[in-house]
Amino acid sequence: MKKLVFITRNILPDGLNLLRSHGFEVKINLLDRPLNEEELSFEAQNAFALITMLSDRIDAPFLERNSHLKVISNYAVGFNNIDVAKAHELKIIIGNTPEVLTEATAEFALGLMISVARNFSSSHQAASMGLWRDWNPTAFLGHSLKGKTLGIVGLGRIGLRLAQMCAHAFDMNIIYCGPRQKINSLGAQYVSLPTLLGQSDFISLHVPLNEETRHLIGREELVLMKKNCILINTARGEIIDQEALIEALERKQIYGAGLDVTTPEPLNPDDKLFQLDNVLVIPHIGSASLQARAAMSILSAQNIIAAFEGGELPGRVNPKADN
Repeated sequence: MKKLVFITRNILPDGLNLLRSHGFEVKINLLDRPLNEEELSFEAQNAFALITMLSDRIDAPFLERNSHLKVISNYAVGFNNIDVAKAHELKIIIGNTPEVLTEATAEFALGLMISVARNFSSSHQAASMGLWRDWNPTAFLGHSLKGKTLGIVGLGRIGLRLAQMCAHAFDMNIIYCGPRQKINSLGAQYVSLPTLLGQSDFISLHVPLNEETRHLIGREELVLMKKNCILINTARGEIIDQEALIEALERKQIYGAGLDVTTPEPLNPDDKLFQLDNVLVIPHIGSASLQARAAMSILSAQNIIAAFEGGELPGRVNPKADN
C-alpha cells in the first residue's frame, strides 16, 4: 500500500515530521490558497490519506471519485465540510482534532468579549486616523465584565472552558442552553434558549453547524436580547442569520458583536459588517496559537497513523464500518 498523505494546506511541521518518521510520504499544497474541487481530486488520486481544512468541500461526489482513500483527517474540531454519512458508507475513516484547541479558542472568545465591551476596535481606529486629540472622560465608554451574566449556547469543551475563565476571573454568572443539562462544577444554570437570550449580558456560541443550528440566531432571537448585550461567535458563521445581525447592529438593538466566523469566509471588504463601529470581525483565527496549531498538526498525523496500523483514532468522527 502506497503511504502517501496529501495535505491541502501547509501546516506546522510537527505532524509532518511524525508522519515521515512512520514511513509516510508527505505531499503538501504550497499554493497560498485552497485547491478547487478538480485540483484536490487530482491530488487525492494516489493518496492513502488526506489532511483537509474546513475550506475543503469533501462532499459525496468527491468521496465517490476517491473511494480508495482510507482516512481523511480534518484539521479542525468541526467537520461540517465533510459528508460523514457517505464516508461511512464507503468505509473511509474520518478524523478530527478535538480537545487540543479548546484552550486557545476559549481564550480567543474571552478576548473578543473584552475587545467589544471596551471598544478596542473603534478606539484604535480613531487613534490611527488622528482623531485622538486629548483625553476625554466620556469617550469610548464601554462595559465591564465583572459580575455580568454570560450565556453559553452549547456547553461543550470550549464553552465550558470559557465559562470557567469568566466565572473565576470576573465573577460572572453563568447560564447555558443546549440539547441536555450537564453536570458542572460552576453552578451554571441550565435554561431555555429564549431565557438565555433575555437574561445574558454576553452570549457566546459554541454549537456545531447542522440543520438544527443553522440560523439558530435570527431576527426573533436578536429581538429577545438586551440592548447592552454583546454576541460572540467563534463556532460557525452560518449559526447566525448575518443579515438579521447587521440590521440589529445598525439599529443599536444590541450593543455589539465579536465574530471570528462569518458567512461567507472570507467576507468581501465592502461587506456592511466592516462599516459598523459596534462589530469586530476577525479572520477565523480562534485556534491560531502556536501551541494549539502544533497539537492539531500532531493529532491529524496520529489519526492517519492509527488508521494505517488498524488502531483506534484519537479523534474519530464516524463509527467503525460494518463488516
